[in-house]
Amino acid sequence: MGRHHGRMRSALSPPIPGLVALLCLGLIALAPDAASARTGGSPCAVVRVIDGDTVDLDCLGEGRFRARLTGFDTPETHRPGCAEEALAGQAATRRLRALVAASGQIDAQLGRWDRYDRRLVQLSVDGRDVGARLIAEGLALPYQGGRRPDWCARLR
Repeated sequence: MGRHHGRMRSALSPPIPGLVALLCLGLIALAPDAASARTGGSPCAVVRVIDGDTVDLDCLGEGRFRARLTGFDTPETHRPGCAEEALAGQAATRRLRALVAASGQIDAQLGRWDRYDRRLVQLSVDGRDVGARLIAEGLALPYQGGRRPDWCARLR
């Protein structure tokens, strides 16, 4: 009997978890800075862009979490190695924010968790991978894990 402590719902009363899910979806859709995302059945919203390769997502059934976008690396904005890296990181962050804000459709493919407690996610905007787009625009480099690029050496 669990949470309902023996109370029975009538056949006419709506299932509460279903109503909560519908309300959450409505709130996500109405949130001004949130961009909706599909994840193969689990709706998500990009709640906040942290930097060029990190976002906060809120996914139905998963909750809110920090996501490290996969397939690329952008310069650091938090503790950059040099001024050039900080400026390039800010440019990548601005561009990702613009892509998310102007998106018609966002798709998030959820992966495993990394050692920093971030979910690894492949993010696409309007059918195009954001990593490929940032790489093509010179704001990111391909990255599959391991040692990160030395942005300061590359940018000087």
